[in-house]
Amino acid sequence: MAIPLDPYTLKRGEMIQRQQSKTKRGLTACSLVLVLLILVPCASFAPPPRRSRPQSSHREHGHRPLTFTQLLSSTGSNNDYIHDETSSASLLNDLKKDLAILSELRPPKSTGLWPQPSVDQSLPPAIVSAGSSYTRIWTHQTWDQHSYPPHQRYLRHVRRWYLSTTARKILPSVAFACAWSILLSSVAKYYHLSAATGVLKTAVEWTSPTFSFLSAPLALLLTLRANASMARLLEARGAWGRLVLGTRTLSSVLKTYIFPMHPSGAVLSVRYLALLGWLLKAQLRGEDEESQQQVARLLLGKPHYDEEYRWLMGQPKRTVAMTSRLRQICAVALSDGIAKTTNNPQQQNRLVDQSATQLTIEERILELEVCVGICERLFGSPIPPTYSRHLSRVMSLWILLLPVSLISSGVSTVAGVACATTVAAYVFIGLDEVGMEIENVFQIMPMQQLAAAAQKDAGDAFVSEMPPLNF
Repeated sequence: MAIPLDPYTLKRGEMIQRQQSKTKRGLTACSLVLVLLILVPCASFAPPPRRSRPQSSHREHGHRPLTFTQLLSSTGSNNDYIHDETSSASLLNDLKKDLAILSELRPPKSTGLWPQPSVDQSLPPAIVSAGSSYTRIWTHQTWDQHSYPPHQRYLRHVRRWYLSTTARKILPSVAFACAWSILLSSVAKYYHLSAATGVLKTAVEWTSPTFSFLSAPLALLLTLRANASMARLLEARGAWGRLVLGTRTLSSVLKTYIFPMHPSGAVLSVRYLALLGWLLKAQLRGEDEESQQQVARLLLGKPHYDEEYRWLMGQPKRTVAMTSRLRQICAVALSDGIAKTTNNPQQQNRLVDQSATQLTIEERILELEVCVGICERLFGSPIPPTYSRHLSRVMSLWILLLPVSLISSGVSTVAGVACATTVAAYVFIGLDEVGMEIENVFQIMPMQQLAAAAQKDAGDAFVSEMPPLNF
């Protein structure tokens, strides 16, 4: 049975409900007021919409080249260089023409069997031999001329002795040793004839054992010096060989994988690859600024590459800057290609290939950086000069004491002492000079031909057209 409610209780419940309804309406009104207070000032202070400015071409204002982003843009609206009528074939033709002009400007070799200093302006003529020389890349004909039978080879080398660059460089030192031996032998003969031999015998008895002690250390020093110089030469030649191989491989990868997605980016990368060997040669040979600008202007001096040229010429270490730029170009091109593939469900299976391509490109660029680093290390860090100074001092003592040792051994004639001293000085000073020449490896290496080979291999791997596949 329901209990009837008190009238006072009913009236109090109705009052509570009316107060709750008023509270809800008040909160709703406050919320609306706050929203209006926030939105109205924001709308009143919002910046006016930007007006689109018409793009002007480079020919109208024509000093601002395309940026890298514009050059590699996949949309046609921002790319002022690759017009609708400019195809991939035109890019390849321009690259082929520029490489041909560069080959004429910097020929890889001269006519004839032996190298000529006039081809490579930075090659010191004093170290270019008249016969076979390490200053050029050898061919079959060069090896045939060099590998004669012993009697023919010895006869040819002796007959052309007067043309030896090493002999011309050591001639003053050998002449001094000969003159010193003549002076000592003449003095010894004079004192012997005057019967004043006590001082001479004492000097000879003291000098002869000293000379014997110096012979073995001198031979050891010369051997170690020659081995260290040869190791530097082989390392430098191997680095340049890997540089040529790396440019050829990277150019082929760019043509196969990057060129179909971004022709302009791939062509720009190959231009940098063709330029890398020449600028590295200029850095190692100390060529002047004009020589470097001449080559760089040919490959990067066009209006649409003007920004690249000015940027590269402003870098303190241009070879390092070029490898960094190559990495940036390839990264942007591959990233854009991956984005396109991701948005296209029909090409999802190419994502794995592009990742492998990115790894391959990074490995090739790293190999180029390693080669540049090896060359910089060999150029900046010679055999310790302390070793060279010590060898020079031991060599000087040995040459000065040699005539005395010959006189004590019974060689009494002036001519005999002079001839023996001259021959010995020619052999030992010649070995020391050969080690000095080989130590500065980049002066005797065929840098002109190696840089031309890197340029040619990069160009051939990129511009050559292969036959279509029929499967």
